[in-house]
Amino acid sequence: MQINSSASQLVMEVNPVYFKGDLTKCSHEWYFDDIVVGYDKFYYIMEGECVIKVNGVDHIAREGQLFFLPCNSTQSLYTDSMVKKYWFHCNLPCGDKDVTELLRLPYFINVEDVAQVEQMFKSILSKERNPSLTAKLDQKAEILNLLSFYIGMSENCNLNVSEDSRISFVISYIEKHLAEDIKLEDLSILLHFHPNYFIRFFKERTGLSPKAYINNLRIAAARQMLLDESVSIQDVGTRTGYNNSHYFSRYFKKKTGLTPSEYQMIAIEKHTSRGVAHIKRPLRPTT
Repeated sequence: MQINSSASQLVMEVNPVYFKGDLTKCSHEWYFDDIVVGYDKFYYIMEGECVIKVNGVDHIAREGQLFFLPCNSTQSLYTDSMVKKYWFHCNLPCGDKDVTELLRLPYFINVEDVAQVEQMFKSILSKERNPSLTAKLDQKAEILNLLSFYIGMSENCNLNVSEDSRISFVISYIEKHLAEDIKLEDLSILLHFHPNYFIRFFKERTGLSPKAYINNLRIAAARQMLLDESVSIQDVGTRTGYNNSHYFSRYFKKKTGLTPSEYQMIAIEKHTSRGVAHIKRPLRPTT
């Protein structure tokens, strides 16, 4: 099954971090109530039934269902019977967010090919105690395979990438590639939009055109970098996407009223007199 194209792009950015997992049998002594954990959970129910409550909604977990419990959700679980399940805990970072912040996924899917999913879990769990680099890379690939399978099956459950998350995804890309020549076509491809529609979409949600947003972000980043007197003006320009130092100086003055050299001298004097530490992370521009 083909997965949503925007979702596919996001999955390509995910870097799974595996913690632990197993195949276990659990009785009524297995329960937890309104816990919040900082990792994602996959549960595949092999036998029995249990109640899994996520963010206040009860779900009856039955044989053949695959559950995905996102990090930072409120979870409760209890059972009156014996439950046999495959499970593992992991994080699914995508840039500076967890994939669950970027994709709306159902908490469970009904599995048709039981043998396929069981083999996925066996393969993931078999690498837990293997310290080799190859095993760890294989395990990451297999977790991505399971996630891709889950998203693909979730299309029947109305998978959507929220518009706010789409903007966050684009902005995250811009921040990571600030020193590069970021083209409108590259940004529009991220969301599989026509460039003209992407410009309208972006401006409606940020108040700025993509070009204006990128330039504002670059100037904001340059102003932060100029607080470090050991960094040359040329290096600041290059690291913020301005390979032509003369153009960088002219544009910086247009936006701030000062040349980079003037700004650096004044800013360092002010920050030194106030005892303000240098800020290392570029700020996002205000809209």
